[in-house]
Amino acid sequence: MNNGFTINAGTVTLRPFTLEDKPVLAALTRQPEITDLLPDWKMTEQQLSEFLQFVVESYERFDPQDVRIMLAVVHQESQQLVGWCGVFPNDMLDSSDREVAYAISRDYRNRGYITTAVRALTTYLFEHTSLTRIVGIVKTYNPASRMVLEHTGFRYVNRRRLSDGEDYDYFECIEPIDSVELS
Repeated sequence: MNNGFTINAGTVTLRPFTLEDKPVLAALTRQPEITDLLPDWKMTEQQLSEFLQFVVESYERFDPQDVRIMLAVVHQESQQLVGWCGVFPNDMLDSSDREVAYAISRDYRNRGYITTAVRALTTYLFEHTSLTRIVGIVKTYNPASRMVLEHTGFRYVNRRRLSDGEDYDYFECIEPIDSVELS
């Protein structure tokens, strides 16, 4: 995968992160609406720099047989980076699972943007990688995230207590939803 990789999905575009995205990403990771649900995103400046460097370098190592990717979600009209969406392993799940993970700025919530991003990314990955199943886990007290998965074709499987001691609703998606435009 090269840094020109982009998924156009109507109201949002998914694109590789760049090191120049750090200030906006840092602002997003300071929003309690994100970090209260995703505490791993409470990073120091140094941790965020190292993580972003890792993400940017990972695009050159993209492997369709072992999917690990995180993309920036850009609002099409404003061209603002408003969130992220990715698919990768999660240490709390089976090693063969690839989990979809996403977050969006409080200023862009409840407008369908992250649902569009998740649908576009999962559809693209089903069409262009060896993935045949993508999972999603949602904390039981996060109905908005649950709705994203339900609206993108994920099916509820069961409730699971994971290694962090919390209960999660476990979803899976086996078939692509629709096609996306790639540029």
